[in-house]
Amino acid sequence: MFYSHTFLAKKSPLGTVWIAAHLQHKLRKSHIAVTDIPSSVDYVMHPEVPIALRLSGHLLLGIVRIYSKKVDYLYHDCNDALTRVRTAFTAVNVNLQEDESIAPFHAVTLPETFDLDALDMEVVTFRAE
Repeated sequence: MFYSHTFLAKKSPLGTVWIAAHLQHKLRKSHIAVTDIPSSVDYVMHPEVPIALRLSGHLLLGIVRIYSKKVDYLYHDCNDALTRVRTAFTAVNVNLQEDESIAPFHAVTLPETFDLDALDMEVVTFRAE
């Protein structure tokens, strides 16, 4: 059960997973965001070359740590979005005088008939060509 050093190189498919397992503090958010969890698991479960059980355990630990960070980032993003929605729709305290709390009748009610002759509109003619 051997493995190649190119198998765990930093730019290889499992390089980020290896770094997550052993050097967790060296990972950036961008490294975690681009890591595809299902393909990494498939690569560990069905490798091109046989790998040691201990190595597959380390790689699965790295996958779990990456997944945990992704869940943490999602939680913080959702929490931030919820906070922004709540602040956008907060009730505004308005101090109105008693006589201003009710709108006048003519302001909210349409008249029963419209006096269209009172409107000064230009006559528009349509020419069919």
